Amino acid sequence: MAILKDYRADRLRVMIFDTRQAMGNEAGAQAARCIRKLLEEKEELNVIFAAAPSQNETLAALLAADGIDWGRINAYHMDEYVGLDPDHPAGFRNYLR
Repeated sequence: MAILKDYRADRLRVMIFDTRQAMGNEAGAQAARCIRKLLEEKEELNVIFAAAPSQNETLAALLAADGIDWGRINAYHMDEYVGLDPDHPAGFRNYLR
């Protein structure tokens, strides 16, 4: 992973990567660390995900991470199409499945 810049803007850490894949890998790794820590403290988690192609690399890295019991996680997404049949392939719920 090649980080081009890593700095703080007030309390916000800003990381700029050379590729989308590198950014997704780091975001997925950070999310996995957070989820594993919370699973040590809680029986069940509710996690909201951005469900869109812009998240592909992050979600792939997160799914590949070890030590996450997905059976204890309720996954929610930020968007859905109004009136779309629940089984329609364009539905975000199906994207997360």
